[in-house]
Parts: sequence; structure tokens; C-alpha cells
Amino acid sequence: MRRSFLALAAAAALALPGSADAQLGVAARAGTLGIGGEVALGLGSALVVRGGMGLVPLEVPVSFWDIGTETDVKLHLPDRWYNIGADLYLGGPFRIGAGLLFKSTNLSVTGTVQGTAQIDIGGVPYSATEIAEIEGRLVSKDRAPYVLIGFGKHTSTGIGLFVDLGLAMTGEPTIELEATQGDRAVIDSPPFQALLADEQQTLQDALPTWSKYWPIVNIGLRVGLGG
Repeated sequence: MRRSFLALAAAAALALPGSADAQLGVAARAGTLGIGGEVALGLGSALVVRGGMGLVPLEVPVSFWDIGTETDVKLHLPDRWYNIGADLYLGGPFRIGAGLLFKSTNLSVTGTVQGTAQIDIGGVPYSATEIAEIEGRLVSKDRAPYVLIGFGKHTSTGIGLFVDLGLAMTGEPTIELEATQGDRAVIDSPPFQALLADEQQTLQDALPTWSKYWPIVNIGLRVGLGG
């Protein structure tokens, strides 16, 4: 990722007049790319190259995955996002941008079965002693191109707010299901694995079109240095 940043910055510098004054900006942000920060380098009055990282320390209880009665289901978002790209200012604080997003993990859902509860796999119920936990992963590309529009210039001198609105094209995802806890004799048996494959295919067929995109919605506070 560092090499990508340097290559993009060098290409942008070559495309600008040699008299362009560089400016530096730092920012803190929160949104769909987590909570984190960015560094921006201004190359002239209209082009800014920036990169950042966000952490997503969230584990969210959900109800959309119906895998049985009295199961504890939690959604795990990708825990880190990295971004590198360039913004072109079209006048005032309004800008358009493009670049790459990198994620450290895939979105996943974990269902835990306890006590007398049962989990349903392929239409067959299993007790907590047979299948204690199952994990579903939405597997997509680790890096994805993005486009966005935004308001607020990272390298303007002083303190200000900024907003990003965009989409990353993460590609057609695939569903992976895995029983992670329980009776290994049951988990490894051909009948259970066949049912798990059927359940996986059912979820795959039900994936909506928008699952191939990741929304970018960020709001932040930036400080521009230099002038």
C-alpha cells in the first residue's frame, strides 16, 4: 500500500506545474470505514492525495439470519479499512475523488447455540451439544476501487469539517459457512456437510445486488497546515 501511495503522489506531481505549492492536512473521521485518521498532501490548488486508516471495533447483535430458536447471532464488520486516493476540487470545497480501499477481514456473522436451543441447518435441527456455533462469511475482494463526492478541503489552512459520500466496488461476494464449535463427529459427517453446503447455496442465491458494493459515508474534522 505504501508503494501505491508513493506512485500516485509522484504521478500527480508530474502532471502539475512545478510551481505548485504543497500543503499538508491531517484529519480524524468516523463512518462506514470505521473510526480513524487521514493524512492529505495538496499538489496545487485543485488536487489532493490522501490516505488513511479506520478501526471498526463493533460486534452487533442481529436478527436477519434465522438459523433456529434462541440462538445468539452477532454481526462482525471488517475490523480495519485502509484508503488511498486522490481528490479533484471543482470549485470551493466541493470535490470528486477515486482510489482504492483495503480491508483486513471479511464481514461475518456468528450464531451461537446454548442450553436447550437448536440450530437449523438445511431444514434439520441440531442441538447445542451437536452444533454449538456456526460462522457465515461474506467473502469479497481485499482491495476495491472507490469513487466519491465530498465537501471540505483537507489542506485548507485552519480547522474545518469534511464529508465523504461514495461507493467501493468490492465485487461479487461468495458465502462461506463453517461449523466452528460442537461435536466433531457430527460436524465432519457427510450428511451434515451436505446440509451445510445446501444452506450455503441457499444464502448465496439470496444475495442482493447491492452486496457487491460497500458504502462510504464519513464525517470528520480536518486541520490544514501550510499555505
